Amino acid sequence: MMFYLDTFLAEAEESSSGVDLLLPATSELVAGVVAFGVVFFFVWKWALPALNETLDKRSSEIEGQIKEAENTKTEAEKSKQEYDALVSNADAEVQKIIDEGKQAAEKIKEDALSEARAEAEAIIEKAKSDSDAEKERVSSELKSEVADLSLEISQKVASSMSEADQKKLIDKFIKELN
Repeated sequence: MMFYLDTFLAEAEESSSGVDLLLPATSELVAGVVAFGVVFFFVWKWALPALNETLDKRSSEIEGQIKEAENTKTEAEKSKQEYDALVSNADAEVQKIIDEGKQAAEKIKEDALSEARAEAEAIIEKAKSDSDAEKERVSSELKSEVADLSLEISQKVASSMSEADQKKLIDKFIKELN
């Protein structure tokens, strides 16, 4: 094998210059150009349009996906804004409910206080009327007892007095009443 390679290299050095080694033979060059032209024609006529169609289809799909992504992003932003609005409304609603609860509690407290005051006043009035009634009863009893004691004393005094002294005392009493 080595022998053939040496022979081939020796023949190549003798027969051609450096540029001839790079260029193929004319018949091969013509056949290569014709083959390239035929392949180029078939590629340009059928493969290139199919490739362009595939690339166009892929390009339109990508554009559609980009538009869809933009629409999704816009919808997400709208949803976020609606969510933020709902959250802020919820915060306001919570604060409103808390305020209403405080007001209701304050009203209940005031109602309970006014009811307690009214009950206390009613109890005080009842105690005063009971006290006045008791005073009246005690005063009545005292008057009755004083009258009874006075009558007893009068009877004792009258029994120890003479009839003339009794008559004088009665006349004096009648004069004082007038």
